[in-house]
Parts: sequence; C-alpha cells; structure tokens
Amino acid sequence: MLWSDVIFWTVYVFLIYCAVFLLLTLLLEGDKIEKKRWKELPSVSVIIPAYNEEKTIAKTIESVLKLDYPKDKLKVIVVNDGSTDRTLEIAKKYEEAGVLVLSQENKGKAAALNHGLKHVDTEFVACLDADSFVRKDTLKKMIVYFTNDMVSAVCPLMKVNNPKNLLQKLQWLEYILYAFLKKIYAAMNSVHVTPGPFSIYRTSVVKKLGGFDESSIVEDQEIAWRMQRHHYIIRQSMEGEVLTNAPATLRQLYKQRRRWYVGSLQTIWKYRDMIFNRKYGDFGMFQTPTLLIGAAILPFVTVSITLRFLIYPVLKSTLRWYQVGFNIFPSLHSLWNRTEMMSVLFAYDYGKIFIILLLLIINMYWMYKAYKETGEKLEIYFIPALVLFFFAYYILLSFIWVFSILSMVKKKGRWW
Repeated sequence: MLWSDVIFWTVYVFLIYCAVFLLLTLLLEGDKIEKKRWKELPSVSVIIPAYNEEKTIAKTIESVLKLDYPKDKLKVIVVNDGSTDRTLEIAKKYEEAGVLVLSQENKGKAAALNHGLKHVDTEFVACLDADSFVRKDTLKKMIVYFTNDMVSAVCPLMKVNNPKNLLQKLQWLEYILYAFLKKIYAAMNSVHVTPGPFSIYRTSVVKKLGGFDESSIVEDQEIAWRMQRHHYIIRQSMEGEVLTNAPATLRQLYKQRRRWYVGSLQTIWKYRDMIFNRKYGDFGMFQTPTLLIGAAILPFVTVSITLRFLIYPVLKSTLRWYQVGFNIFPSLHSLWNRTEMMSVLFAYDYGKIFIILLLLIINMYWMYKAYKETGEKLEIYFIPALVLFFFAYYILLSFIWVFSILSMVKKKGRWW
C-alpha cells in the first residue's frame, strides 16, 4: 500500500467518525437546550474595542443603541486602542447618548476589553467588534440562554454582512455552517471559541477568571478554553444575529486567518493537558483532539494531496500539450477508443470515490440543516459559491494555514 493510500484512508476514517459522532449528538441532544424566561431583564454592558475603525464605528455604536432592551439596563462602553485615524473623534460624538468612551495606548484587543471591563458593574457583559452590527432583537434572544449560574457565555448567530463578491459569499456559507456545528458543540458542552462579534459573558465569571488574556492574539478563543477548564457551560444562540464585515480580498482573508490559525495553535499548546483528558468530558475526549488534528495535520495533508494529485497532474499534462503545440485532438480522439476507455475506467479506485461521495453527501446534509437552522434560503446566485465551497474553499484555507505557520516562524508581534 502506498503512503498516499495510508494517509487517504486514515484521514477519511477520521472525518467519517467525526461526522457520525456529530450526527448522533444532533439527533439525541441537539434540541434539548433550555431557555429561561426572565421576570425582569438583567443589566448588560456592551464593550466595543476599536482600533482604526473610523469607517464602521458609528454604525456599530448605533446598532447597540437601537437594541430593543431597557435603556436603564444597558451600558455602552467604547475603548479606543490608540487609533491613529478618526475613531476616537467619531466615538466621542455618542457621549451625549450615554456612551462611555475610554482611550488607551495601543496595547491590543484583549487589553482594550480588560480596560472596559474595569468599568462594568452589570450582571452580564457583551463584547462587540467595531466592524460588526447587532440586530434590534439580538440581545433579548441571547440572554434567555443563561439558565443557571454555570452558563458563563452565549455565542451569537454570526453572519457575513452584505456579501458582495465570491470570496465573501464563500465566507457567508462558512459562517452559517459553523454556527450550526456550534449548536451541536454546545449540546455536548464543547464550544471552544466565543467570537468577538457580540458574545455575552457572565461578568462575575470573566472577572473571577482574571479577564481576557493579553498575551493571546485570539482572546475570544483563549477565554473559552479557560472556561472549559473550569467546567463552565457555553451556549450557542441560533436566533440572536450579529452581522460582521468579512474580508473582501485574498490578502485580507490571509491576514485574518493567519491570526486565527496561529492563535489556535498557541491556545492548543497552552491547554495541551486537556487533550484526551476524561476530566473535561466531550471537550477533552472529542473536541480537543479533533481541533489538534484539524490544526496540525489535516491542512498539511490537504496541501500535499492537492499538490500530488491535482496540481502536479495538471502541470504534467500542460507540459505534454506544450510539447505537441497544444494539439489535444489526438488525446480526445483516443478517448473514443473502446479498449482505452475500459482500461481507464477499471483503473479508478472506486473505494476512494465512494468515500469522497459519502463525505460530500454528509457535508451537503450539514449545509441543508445549517440553512434551515439559521433561517436562511439558498438563492440561485449562491449556487456557484456553494459548489466552490465544497470543492475548493477548504483547499484554499489549508494553503493559507500552511503559509501562516511559516509566517509565525519568521514574524513576531501582535496581530489585531
């Protein structure tokens, strides 16, 4: 058996195992998350850390001020993290509306959140990126998931705001699929990240744990792992929507994902003692090893297989066609030769083809469920993006991941 066969079957057995495990969790536990009917809505602070966000900060603040929530129970805090543009100037215009505007030297997002946390005296605190916007009913729809004192955080239903080009539409598909998968993770208490766009925390828990980690470049992921270490519960809302601006170019996407991927590896390493640790339940026995394999192995395998079985054959065929002056008609004519056609057909590894088709069907089912759970409808102009999502997007992200690791070795510093 070739090394490529060993890798192929190992990876796909792992992927099928994960898919079956998640499917069983969905069927058995997916709809058992309780919600609380508050007799009186609790007080909530919203911290908006901002660094050079003059284009979006006003819209972000206004979306919070328009929340359908008692004004005497809502506190808005903007923390300017040493912006060099007009972010601070624009934010100060909302002080008359009751917004508390703070400013500090550029220390990073986590430090900005901790600065704002010092001024929080409410029962709950939400963190909202300055390029994201909440819907009017989002807060009310999320706060109901805090059913007991052990529920420390609730994640929003995060969607891409107004996707215009193909790359943003691919991310739109990715976000709704991931939100649906997080619903399953929440059912098994294995949520590993509380995203920056409007995750809500129990203030007492965040302060008890020491606030956000200022040494981490993915503070929203690190705080979730820390909560899991202390056996707190993180829920996922499928109704409370928040819209966030997604990268519009490959350069922007690479910059964003580089921070995410490198930060993920740093977090996994920091909490490596939780991997395969029964003490942490499904998070330790399923989620942590899955994240490790997905971050440290699968991208390299994907890149290797793509280079070996896709890019290399294309380059080889192109070189051969170049040598014959790109006269491909003899090759096309040979396809009509019955003997050659039969030899080609019998040469296929139908076992691998079956596995690939099975995974494709499973992924399509996940996407169908994601659309249904998030209240979305598949528009016809999203079909090309959907095809590319299944056949090319993860390959793209895998290459970005590999390049990110290389950049981590060469470049130091904080990535906002």
